[in-house]
Amino acid sequence: MRILLVATVAASFAFGGRSDKDSSKAALMNADRAFAKATAERRLDGWMEFYTDDAVRITPLGGKATIGRKAIRELDTRLFADTDTRLVWEPTDGGAYPDGKIGFTTGKAKILAKDEKVLFEGAYLTLWRKEADGWKVILDTGASTKKDED
Repeated sequence: MRILLVATVAASFAFGGRSDKDSSKAALMNADRAFAKATAERRLDGWMEFYTDDAVRITPLGGKATIGRKAIRELDTRLFADTDTRLVWEPTDGGAYPDGKIGFTTGKAKILAKDEKVLFEGAYLTLWRKEADGWKVILDTGASTKKDED
């Protein structure tokens, strides 16, 4: 019996068993990708679906903090009003704090024109809180990575 138990545990590690750290990272990366997909499909409504009521958004340009879901919607209405542009992003890393309730994702983001011209290019950091219905955004911020041309 003991040999069977050891073999089963060893097999789970050898064939896809993952630690809590790995599964939290995967869940956060998947949440971020779902956030991007919802935004691509439903623009502002998809974007807002992932924010908590007490979320904070710090804009890359100006660095002003906007607090609360209603205020974030008002702020970002302009961003999504122009249907000739789109916001796209892809997470590159993520993880959760040991308690499993707070996590983060980082990645690269762009605002693209209809002709695919890059209007904004940057990096982002999103903090997430695990809620009853999944991971939700509690803080979103970023910064431009495009160097000024001389």
